[in-house]
Amino acid sequence: MFGRLISNACQVLPRLSSSGNRISSSIDCSPAIVNQWSFTLNRTKVRNNFPRPSELTRVKRHGWFTRMATLSGRKILMRRILKGRHVLSH
Repeated sequence: MFGRLISNACQVLPRLSSSGNRISSSIDCSPAIVNQWSFTLNRTKVRNNFPRPSELTRVKRHGWFTRMATLSGRKILMRRILKGRHVLSH
């Protein structure tokens, strides 16, 4: 429903501006009217890093020895080696 409303507005506005009833140039060139996805909510909230990330927990969970301990972890390392990754694990 919302997309149809925007597409109708995009079709009507050029006709209004070309028929001599100039609304304003800021509305004609506004990306909010031209792009229907600009009406989606902006993700501008700053994330709070609390509690502080622990390097020890990260290394224990995603480290080399944890990857080598299981078959799927070894597959992950092999995929990264074959892809040419500089960093294989934490």
